[in-house]
Amino acid sequence: MASSSQVRQSRRESLASQRLAAAQKERRNRIIFVSAGVVVLIIVIAVAVWGVMSAMTKGGNQTPPNATSGKDGIWLTHDNPDAPTLQVYSDYNCPNCKTAELTLHQAMDDLAAAGAINISTHALAFEAASSREAANAAACADAAGVFADYNYQLFLNQPSDGTGLTKTMMRETIPATISLTGDKLTEFQTCYDESAMGKFVDAEIKYAADQKVTTTPSFILDGKNITSEIYNTKTRSYDPDLLRSVVNG
Repeated sequence: MASSSQVRQSRRESLASQRLAAAQKERRNRIIFVSAGVVVLIIVIAVAVWGVMSAMTKGGNQTPPNATSGKDGIWLTHDNPDAPTLQVYSDYNCPNCKTAELTLHQAMDDLAAAGAINISTHALAFEAASSREAANAAACADAAGVFADYNYQLFLNQPSDGTGLTKTMMRETIPATISLTGDKLTEFQTCYDESAMGKFVDAEIKYAADQKVTTTPSFILDGKNITSEIYNTKTRSYDPDLLRSVVNG
């Protein structure tokens, strides 16, 4: 028969064994909890990355009616098949692009009206988060038949503080300014909301990269970059007279 001291010893050993088992179980539970947390974090990060990548390439497969033959830009004017083409590469949130557009707008219109050039626009997205949205909006405006006016207004309404064009500006303010109303407005806003021209915008951006266009604005006349030739270093601005001179030879 076991002595009382042996019984106490046995109980102590049993309690110690139970405490050890409980500690081991708690440790296993902590490991499982931490592991589960790591897995959840990985999933959250993966979803976030997927969301960003999707946002960068989101959108439908619609193409604006006045897209260039390579579907990498939009014709602003294309009335004279024998005239050279002036490709204008811009970011709608680029301050220098705004300056160039407002300064050269009339000269480009006059040259196009005279049949001296055709003009295609190619949107890039360097400056702000909304640059890609603006490119999609411009393409949607072409589908609505108001590309020239909308394109100009995007630059005219560009915020001077560098915050970029807003959804309200692109979706409501500019359409109202150019009197886009009724069914055409509804179609435009649906196109904008669904980023229906998303794949086309991707193609525009890729084309610019393929052409080694790394700065905005860039002006390419029949394959020749004339950006520096139409920039007046004395006035430090783009010069309509220099543009006319280069185009007319």
